[in-house]
Amino acid sequence: MKKFLLSIAIVAFSMGSVFAQENSAEKLRWKGIMNNGFWSNWEIGIAGGINGTAWNDAFGTDQGAIGDLGWQIEGNVTKWFNPIVGARVQLIGGRLNASDDYLKNYWIMPHADAVLNLSNWFGGYREDRVYYAKVFAGAGVNFVNVNNDGTSGFAGVAGLINTFRVCKQLDINLELKGILSAGRDMPRGINTIAAKYGQIYSATLGIAYRFNKRDWNKAYSQEEIDAYLASIAALESSLADAHRNEGKLAERLAAQKAATDQALKDNEALRAELAKRKNSVVSSSAIFFNFDSARLTDRAKASMQVLQETIAAAPKDQVFTIVGHADVKTGSAAYNQKLSEKRAKAVYDYLVEQGVNKDQLTWKGVGSSENIFPVNNTNRVVIVK
Repeated sequence: MKKFLLSIAIVAFSMGSVFAQENSAEKLRWKGIMNNGFWSNWEIGIAGGINGTAWNDAFGTDQGAIGDLGWQIEGNVTKWFNPIVGARVQLIGGRLNASDDYLKNYWIMPHADAVLNLSNWFGGYREDRVYYAKVFAGAGVNFVNVNNDGTSGFAGVAGLINTFRVCKQLDINLELKGILSAGRDMPRGINTIAAKYGQIYSATLGIAYRFNKRDWNKAYSQEEIDAYLASIAALESSLADAHRNEGKLAERLAAQKAATDQALKDNEALRAELAKRKNSVVSSSAIFFNFDSARLTDRAKASMQVLQETIAAAPKDQVFTIVGHADVKTGSAAYNQKLSEKRAKAVYDYLVEQGVNKDQLTWKGVGSSENIFPVNNTNRVVIVK
């Protein structure tokens, strides 16, 4: 019994050095992992190795004799419910050697175990590890001396599985375990010394094949879900804003087109009016301004598109005169003179910015000295001729 407990202590000590190397691992605990479906995360394995027997005396206090080494083979099926917790069914078969040829017994033990992956528990889930330390404990039925009407009884089992990942599908397992059984369920001959407890220790080496889904999916917290939904809502809001802006842009384009069409109509009407006047020429153009303003409106800029084409088509030595006017019915003569000059200069600057040769342009302001149009407010204008 003391040797069985000592073995468990050695197993626990050996795992401490493993976990010391996992401090730098990313901590992704099982609370952040989704459990997979029933047919995911299965393993099937086979192994073989050696065993040894030992037992206590009739009072269960002192360790009795230790048997010779025997052999065993085993197969198992394991299902993992999450990266840490799994369940296993294992069948062991082999021979136990008590101490001499007379006490060699064939032996079978099926048992079921709970398995914990301590590397994932303490170091966080990582699929790229090379080594995993797993402990297990369970119970089964111990059939001893199966070829000679032997005995059977319940037995407990516990141990350590050292798993070395070869690739995504295959693992190599070095398994160390101990089995505690009643003395009467140990090999024939031990019963004759009235052993109270018996132990079977084994070390096996084998391979395990992992099939179906082998990794684990991350589980999203409610906070992450809420953040994702908030992001979707923000994107939908941005899309709605884009649609609204698209509508406003369409309205602005329609208004600009209407202003251009109106400017063309105004320009054609002005050409007809100027053609009737002796002091005007057909090539004249008019750019209208708002009250007390020298700022070019969209309508005025649209009018100058036609003017640019006219200048471009004219001979290179032809000079166009830009004449600014002001309303005769408002403002003083001095103020109207300055305002008319600002209007003429604004048209000049805009035409030059649009690529018109400045050598073909000259400008001046005449204030409100010339009432060229009898219609009210139409003298707020620049005439180019």
